[in-house]
Amino acid sequence: MAEITFSGLASGIATDDIVEKLMALERRPVDRLEKEKTYETNRLKAYGQLNLLLNELREAVAAMNLTSEVRTTKAALNSTDALTATSNSAQTGSYNVVVTQLAQVQKTVTDGYSSSTDSLFGSGSISVNGTQIAIDSTNNSLSGIMSAINAEFATTGVSATIINDGTGGVTAFRLVLTGKDASTNFNVTDNLVDGSGNPIAFNTTNTQTAQQAKIQVDGIDVVGNSNTITGVIAGVTLNLSNTSPIAEPGPPPVYTPTRMDITADTDALKEKISTFVSSYNKIMEWIGEGYQEDLGADAESDTSDTEEESLSFYLRGDATVNSIKRSLQNILTEAVGTNGSLQILSQIGISTNKDGTLNLNSSKLDTALADNFDDITKLLAGDGMVKGVMEKFNTRLLDITSATTGMYADQKDRYESRIDRLDAQIEQKTFMLEKREAMLLARFNAMELLVSNLNSQSSYITQFTNMLNKEK
Repeated sequence: MAEITFSGLASGIATDDIVEKLMALERRPVDRLEKEKTYETNRLKAYGQLNLLLNELREAVAAMNLTSEVRTTKAALNSTDALTATSNSAQTGSYNVVVTQLAQVQKTVTDGYSSSTDSLFGSGSISVNGTQIAIDSTNNSLSGIMSAINAEFATTGVSATIINDGTGGVTAFRLVLTGKDASTNFNVTDNLVDGSGNPIAFNTTNTQTAQQAKIQVDGIDVVGNSNTITGVIAGVTLNLSNTSPIAEPGPPPVYTPTRMDITADTDALKEKISTFVSSYNKIMEWIGEGYQEDLGADAESDTSDTEEESLSFYLRGDATVNSIKRSLQNILTEAVGTNGSLQILSQIGISTNKDGTLNLNSSKLDTALADNFDDITKLLAGDGMVKGVMEKFNTRLLDITSATTGMYADQKDRYESRIDRLDAQIEQKTFMLEKREAMLLARFNAMELLVSNLNSQSSYITQFTNMLNKEK
């Protein structure tokens, strides 16, 4: 409960103003601590901003620090009538592909039944691909048999599902059994009886036979268990959709091949390099902004509502930041030492501006990509013996951005400890100031009461004296 005060009521002195000014003087050490806390908090936020930018750069270089990431290729077909293709770092080259047969799985369908849940199949067993499946009162419906077959999929390679033709008739529900791939052939037999021991028919019909996909790659016969074929050409996936057009009916038929060209995906690599340059420049621009801002009073202002605003001026001249900047710049200018003809980034059009940012000469990069793709790969990702530029960047940035031992993790521990100590000092001094203010207010209140009492006595004496004078 706030203490009731009588500021100057008796004395005419503005005691509240006096206390306020006295406390403002005594609060100066606390104000200095709070300004120091704000400054330390903003420095930690600045380290956080830099860490985000460094992580962005790390992601950009991680996309080019492995040969497989740099040597990206793409597949181009002269026709997609029979197949499509994708390349994942496959070796460049050209191939003729013919699709002579598509893969398909075996499908076997039962007779139709009026219900999927009624107990229609008594007891006994069903054999699927040689595996005996017991049938009793717990699973002798079409749905129960489906679940029992699916439970043995790992052994039989056969799955089951129920098709409802929607007619609502006595043959509306059928069980469809499907092999797991084109190499799975299976048979279904049954030994089911009703309660009287009479046989119950569980008839099935093969509606589709299993067959493997058959293709030719440059005249070499290849088979596959699905219409997605991998491993025939390292790094290439073929997705078959139709048999190739027949040029001559034969026999044997002559098919029209699909020409497939695996070429370097220079556009993808150029985009990665552009992303790297942009991410690197964000860091250098952020650091540079710190030398363009005036610290002044802003150094002690609260930035809690301006998280997107650059706080780099709080780290102006910071030894840690300068060390990071130098280490990144050194990697840029250091020759990689691989066995390729390209040794530094400037040879592919990446040069350094006066402010430390990078400039990308697209024309020079295009020429290098077209004429020297293999050596660009070595420059960026190394040659297996010596690290490339992006490998070096990746190693350095993984160290800097480590969540446990990196730059921000280290600074976070240090600055949070400082801020905690400042909070403790501020809390202690604020408590003492509150006691001091309460004491001053109490003393001034006591003075006001004393003056009020003296004024009352003075008034009484004056009245008494006046009364005596009148009696004379």
